[in-house]
Amino acid sequence: MSQHTNGVAISGPRAVYDLAGKTAIVTGSARGIGAGIAIELGRRGANVVVNYTSPKSKQVAEKVADQVASCGSGAQSAAIQADVTSHDGHKSLVDAALRLSSASHIDILVHNAGNGDDYYLTDITEEFYQMQTDINIKAPIFLTQKVLPHMPKGGRIVIIGSCSARMGVPQQTVYAATKAANEAFARVWSTELGQSRGITVNCVNPGPVATDMYYASSQEFIDSLKPMIDSTPAEARIGEVRDIAPIVGFLCSEESRWVTGSVVSSSGGLLFF
Repeated sequence: MSQHTNGVAISGPRAVYDLAGKTAIVTGSARGIGAGIAIELGRRGANVVVNYTSPKSKQVAEKVADQVASCGSGAQSAAIQADVTSHDGHKSLVDAALRLSSASHIDILVHNAGNGDDYYLTDITEEFYQMQTDINIKAPIFLTQKVLPHMPKGGRIVIIGSCSARMGVPQQTVYAATKAANEAFARVWSTELGQSRGITVNCVNPGPVATDMYYASSQEFIDSLKPMIDSTPAEARIGEVRDIAPIVGFLCSEESRWVTGSVVSSSGGLLFF
């Protein structure tokens, strides 16, 4: 039982598995940041739905799910192929999470799936615009709609945005705009879902991170970021998945209950606003 000393609650030792009994969906979690987040939540005790889109990612997604289930916390996991832009895909993810949850709850939703392809303004097509906005904007909106009926008080929604929303990087007209929209989601949804449902919503903005998506970028783009990476205040290096996943883990925990509507920079100090 908690005691209060000078207004500070004292509740004994910190729980090791602070997400035990919770169930999470992490979209786009076969690789990179998403995989790291799925494993981090599993380490904290949460059951995790690992999501992948392409059949060629099935093996790596199942490996991530195995890592979640074998981390020693008692967490369970399932790798689910689902298109996050489709209603059928949303249903598959929700159904999988409900199967994992003993309480028929979905406690945590992490919107990580995204597309980061880059085009100069003069090269953008309507097809590219539609594809990128479907994944980065449409998918979080309508998957959240499907999850909300199953999310109890204390639920957590985390959106993985990007510092690109604020940096004005060339070739990122659509991508930067979608990531600015992700920030707006966190602010608006925290208001809509806070007092009414007891759910917190936050956006995490990584800077450059060493993932497959980063290394799939053009050499021109990678070279253009090197001076900025070298000037990173925390350390002169590119970010790593292990720098990002624990921040999301915190935002999914009870300890983050007073953090909502926030845009949390996880860029090593590259941006201070």
